[in-house]
Order: sequence, then structure tokens, then C-alpha cells
Amino acid sequence: MKKIKAIMIAAALCAICAALVCARPQTAQQSYPFQDPNKSVEERVNNIVSLMTLEEKIRVLGTDPSVPRLGIKGSRHVEGLHGLAQGGPAFASWRKHPVPTTQFPQAVGLGETWDPALISQAAAAEAEEARYLFQSKNYLQGGIVVRAPNADLRRDPRWGRSEESYGEDAFLTGTMTVAFVKGLQGDDPKYWRTASLLKHFMANSNEDGRGGSSSNFDERLLREYYSLPFRMGIEEGGAQAFMTAYKAVNHIPMTAHPVLKNMVRKHWGFDRIICTDARALTFSVTQHHYYKSEDEAAAGAIHAGINQFLDKYKDGVQGALKRA
Repeated sequence: MKKIKAIMIAAALCAICAALVCARPQTAQQSYPFQDPNKSVEERVNNIVSLMTLEEKIRVLGTDPSVPRLGIKGSRHVEGLHGLAQGGPAFASWRKHPVPTTQFPQAVGLGETWDPALISQAAAAEAEEARYLFQSKNYLQGGIVVRAPNADLRRDPRWGRSEESYGEDAFLTGTMTVAFVKGLQGDDPKYWRTASLLKHFMANSNEDGRGGSSSNFDERLLREYYSLPFRMGIEEGGAQAFMTAYKAVNHIPMTAHPVLKNMVRKHWGFDRIICTDARALTFSVTQHHYYKSEDEAAAGAIHAGINQFLDKYKDGVQGALKRA
């Protein structure tokens, strides 16, 4: 019980850390130490966690790390592979208030430019719009955690997300990933324009059965090909988040894969947000048959390094706590 609670606190800390660092200082009267922008992020986050209830810690494992009781406004995710998405039939929550935004060629077209500087300019324009819509009193919508770029490799034209990828070459895709990440996040040493969330880690390049299939390959392909664009995006670009794929690698679902800790956190030094894709937690039970229940799946994901869920995860986390 203590172990899983400790892991949950660390996960909550990561989510809140992103909310704090993405947000610019507020001028409201200080009531808590975390409201002092002159304190370190670690000090501020530790103070927040000490003030939170268990229910609040569970809630910030979702895609909105807000803590209303403490006056903390977190950021939700937005889509932005080639321009900020703020309306249209795929975005039910914004259908009533769609906002026209600047759009660029799809990622496959951006990749064909072979021009990292141009890619960074496009991402920077998108980030400015995302930040404005999120903070302007005229809008107050969207978010500043951007689900982009897609660092997957485009290996099969039948893959339903081929247009989201920069190409099949790992170095080209990694180079463009770094450029897009830097454009989204900016170069301010303290505040990001937005936070870049890479997707979908990793080997996510088939369509049929991707919710329950496994891609099987050796250590060399793991390190030199499939994971390379993600490593570049994190180590060179400074990406603050990434999303795991639905699929399994070598028969272990990515939501529970030991590579998240053994390679990404230990060797790449990544200590920010790792989130699931929507329904991936459920798929680890219903399609991969890796776990027998969502309680086990939630505990397994958290132990593996997941600290944010796009899924309906609360029942699973609460069940895991009761069984721990």
C-alpha cells in the first residue's frame, strides 16, 4: 500500500510540475509557499503534494492536473501535428466555440522539406496560438500540452497515421522531431511556450490489431531504429512528455513495459510525463490479455513509470490501492 501510494505521489508530482512550469507567475496574493515563483519547482511541487488529499492525487493522474481547492489551474492536452486544432467534428468539447488557427502541411509534407529551421518556425507559431487561447480572457480554452510531434516511423502506407509521421528514416524523423519540439517549447530557460508530448512510443506503425498486437525485434532495432526519434526528441529537443503506444513490444504492452524505466528514465534521464493512449489501459486486459483486471493493469502501469492516463483509470487505481 505504501509503495503504490509513493509511486502515485511521484506521478502526481510530475503532472503538477508540468502545470507549474508551463504557467507563468500569477499576481494573486500568496497564501502557500508553492505560489512563490522565486522558489524552486521542486520546493513548490513538494508543498503542493503535502497539501493534497489522496483523492486529489488520484485525480491529477488524468489529463487535467488542476487542483481547484488550492487554486491550481492545470493544462489539458491539445492536438497540433501541423497547426493547433481548436474545433471541428473530432473535437466535441470545442464544437460550440471553434477557433480558426494557422495550419501548415501535414507532417509527411513538413518532413519532405528537410528544413529543421522551417519546422521550428511552424511549431513556434502554433505554440503562440495555443498559449494565447489558453490564457486570454476572450477564450480560456484548449491547453498548453501539445500532442506533437509524432515521432513514429512511417514504414507501411497502409498505416492509418502515415500522414502524421515525417518518414521512415530514423535520423530524419528524429531531426524533424527535435526541431518541432524546440519550436513548441521555445528557448526561455524558465518558462515553456507549450509542453511537447511525443507520440506514440514505440513501433506504432501497423493498423490492423494495433490495440492488441505485438511488434517483436532485437535490442539493436530497439535502440538504433524504433526508439531513436524519441531519444533525440527528449535528449536533444528537451521534450517534456510522451505517450505510449497501444501495442506490445516483444509481447509486453507498452503501458507496462520495463523499457520505460530501464531505458527512458534511467539512461535518457527523462523525469517528466509518460501517459497512456486512450483505452490502452483497458486494452492491456481485453486485447493483450496481459492482466486479468483493470486493478492489476493500473498498478502495473504506475509501477512501470506511467504517471498520466487518458483512460478511465480511477476505478482501477482505487481498486489497486484497496488490494495493495
